[in-house]
Amino acid sequence: MIASVGLLAVVLAIVLRPLWKAAPLVALAVALVLGPGTLGLYALLGTPDALDPAMVKTPTTLDEAIVQLERRLAEEPGSVEGWVLLARSRAAQERWADAVEAFGRAQALLPDEPDLMVELADAQLRAAGDGRYPATAVALLERAVQIRPTHQRGLFYLGAHHLQSGNPAEAAALWERLLPVVEASTAAALRPQIDQARALAGLEPLAPAPEATAGPTLRVTVRLDPAVAGQLAEGDTLYVFARTLEGGLPVAVRRLPASGFPLELTLSDADGLMPAQKLSGQARVRLLARVSKSGDAGAAPGDLEAEAIELDVADGATATLVVAKVVQ
Repeated sequence: MIASVGLLAVVLAIVLRPLWKAAPLVALAVALVLGPGTLGLYALLGTPDALDPAMVKTPTTLDEAIVQLERRLAEEPGSVEGWVLLARSRAAQERWADAVEAFGRAQALLPDEPDLMVELADAQLRAAGDGRYPATAVALLERAVQIRPTHQRGLFYLGAHHLQSGNPAEAAALWERLLPVVEASTAAALRPQIDQARALAGLEPLAPAPEATAGPTLRVTVRLDPAVAGQLAEGDTLYVFARTLEGGLPVAVRRLPASGFPLELTLSDADGLMPAQKLSGQARVRLLARVSKSGDAGAAPGDLEAEAIELDVADGATATLVVAKVVQ
């Protein structure tokens, strides 16, 4: 198992380094991604037997890795992870038509996985050669954000498509959905793009981002149950939410790397999403912690989660959340 993981790391190191050099839109999209999906996908699917070094010689070049992948895929065409690695290898070589074919084989085997839909759509864009998403790619992006409404790359790419297609209002609306789920620095970089799209649509600029205001601060400790610690992967993202007892959008949310447990953090009005609904305006909230494999705020199978608890909103109030279950 350890050797297989090591082999996978070699292949990914070869594949991923040149993968994201492209147009400015893609560069910004990458800035929105905290775990581009590779680790989340392999946490979901496991280590491919087709790459077991007991069965094959460890590749030292990308070409050697591709030859081995193609040989194994000829024998095991049902290997989703093998097709994904082949697709990313072809993308690293900028052989976009071949990447589309390989991503398509993987997506056909795992048709409801949003990360695969978005990667296939991106490969189709590059293969098209005109900087525009084909209709099939648009359909994939729309399906991805339908399944996972907070999919960051899906929302950004779909917004870019609408902007190119002369629908700046729709582009702005899609990008605005990213603001609550990305880091503050990313949101700050995205807001001018949203304002440009709104201006093209004849809309007013976004309201200024709310400044931190005085109010109660909740102190939250997040622990990781040893029973699920083995499922934590590098690149996972921790979200901590405070919601009203009725549910809906969080009144406060923090996003940070899922490492170094136990983690201690605070929630206050500075972590709110909407000025009209603040943490300080609640008498009691429901707290929840989730480790996201994809980097998105929405729950997805394979994510790790803590049981929600209720807490009175008072300055200095403390709570402990224990991440102990796997989202099904």
